Amino acid sequence: MTKFYSIKDLAIEAGVSYHTVYYYIRRGLIEEIGLMGEDQRVFDEECLKRLKRIAALRAEGESTRQIREILKREE
Repeated sequence: MTKFYSIKDLAIEAGVSYHTVYYYIRRGLIEEIGLMGEDQRVFDEECLKRLKRIAALRAEGESTRQIREILKREE
């Protein structure tokens, strides 16, 4: 069964702030799988996995640009 997350839940699960999730959305590093209602973004397990990977890369000192390139290579 697939679990779905709000931005807040995604942030909590990944150990990052709510604002950090928005930042990565604006930078195109993660994106929602859909909308619930008119404006609540919904994310899945793959989004959570990707966000955790991004957070790990940031902890290693990688820039947003470098993270984008790394993720592209890993796909």
